[in-house]
Amino acid sequence: MIVDAGMNDLIRPSLYQSHHEIIPVEQPATDKTEAVDVVGPVCESGDFFAQNRELPPLKEGDVIALMSAGAYGFSMASNYNSRPLPAEVLVNGRQADIIRERQSMADLVRGESIPGAGPEV
Repeated sequence: MIVDAGMNDLIRPSLYQSHHEIIPVEQPATDKTEAVDVVGPVCESGDFFAQNRELPPLKEGDVIALMSAGAYGFSMASNYNSRPLPAEVLVNGRQADIIRERQSMADLVRGESIPGAGPEV
């Protein structure tokens, strides 16, 4: 199962083999499960969140939650492979609030310049 998050967003499974429960946000229509690898879009062997994990069948567009990412998730996140940093969401019971916006591509390249592209001095 390829998801839109990558090892740059949560590297702990790759580095430490940490286990994060993975749950569908919407209740699945069946109790059936299948063994899947949950991987990201970065073309690296370490770009995975779970291997051989039993999960309900999911389809494109379904949303999953990787649980217990905690403070280390964001503090260890990186811009590897020119990927913007993820948003941070604080979940308290049934309340979820974005506490840091997702980084944009403009944020990612802010402060960079191309030599020779500016005005001559």
